[in-house]
Amino acid sequence: MRRFKGALAAVAALAAFAGVGVAASPAQAATYCSTKGQKYFCEYGVSTTKLANGTKEEFVVGADHAVWTNWTYPDGSWNGWVSMGGWVKSRITVDPQQATSDAIIIMSAIGKDDNYWFRIRGSNGSWTKWQVSCVVEPNGPGCP
Repeated sequence: MRRFKGALAAVAALAAFAGVGVAASPAQAATYCSTKGQKYFCEYGVSTTKLANGTKEEFVVGADHAVWTNWTYPDGSWNGWVSMGGWVKSRITVDPQQATSDAIIIMSAIGKDDNYWFRIRGSNGSWTKWQVSCVVEPNGPGCP
């Protein structure tokens, strides 16, 4: 046992001398992927929807836990990533809405507080602020 401890100490000293640290790995180390220059959590993937006018829109949870979005122009080029803020810890759900609705997209995810949060994209292209789900907060803004 003494020899084992001595050998372990020698390896640790050599590693320290060589500039190699021995660190414990976190229980759930994040793995990041990248798409069109945006780093995001691989486990949450890329959520995509296509609007009636042919615009393709993508959503990811960035390395900062914010929701990021990117969309195409009619010529097929991409706008570039834009932060939608928030702090989420789940895959983003994107629900395209009926053509007769003022809402084109409802985007939602689980927030830091374990509640479902959402934003709505109107037909004019603007997004609402983050709102907690009406199931959690029945009297919240935008709830029936």
